[in-house]
Amino acid sequence: MIMAETESSKRQIAYKVKIEDVLSGKYVNEDGWLPNYISINDLKVSRVNMLGVVVSVSGSQELVLGDKTGNISLKFFKSPPSVSVGDIVTVIGRPREFGQDRYIVPEIIKKLSDPKWVEVRKKELIIKKFAEAPVEKEVIVTTDDLSDENPLLKVCEIIRSLDEGAGVGFEDISVKFKDGDIESFIKKLLEQGDVFEVKPGRFKVLE
Repeated sequence: MIMAETESSKRQIAYKVKIEDVLSGKYVNEDGWLPNYISINDLKVSRVNMLGVVVSVSGSQELVLGDKTGNISLKFFKSPPSVSVGDIVTVIGRPREFGQDRYIVPEIIKKLSDPKWVEVRKKELIIKKFAEAPVEKEVIVTTDDLSDENPLLKVCEIIRSLDEGAGVGFEDISVKFKDGDIESFIKKLLEQGDVFEVKPGRFKVLE
């Protein structure tokens, strides 16, 4: 018996999306063999293609991926690939939801050695935005919107200049920054997702 190709049997497109798209879109549970999906800009997205930085590794079957729009868990049902905090990776997988927890079950995860791929993906997503209608949303100030005199931007630049790949310690940042309460500025950057902790007290800029 030959099964006709249907929406449930053919391989779905892995759409290039930001993490905030996955977290904010409506999750839809389908009946039968139809794949569950997230509604993003009128698309039924059952597979995603995301690029981000590994911001934490929890045990042997979970890690957290981050980009400048948010963080999301990747959950593995077998041993995950060998990646470390700070690695840039591209992930193809299926979004899932359990209770209030939304996460990705990866099919493919690949470490990228060239950070220029981050800029390539940003441009791809900007081009995609041209086809979308503008949506009003809360304005959140990030380092992209700051002048050179803003202390948050200065902290980011200090971290970038000192980072040799393993992040920068709090004390090293403090020595270079003389314009205010460095602890509160780092806390604000962590909340906005502009920096993350590679390990306690050691920070990297999330590009």
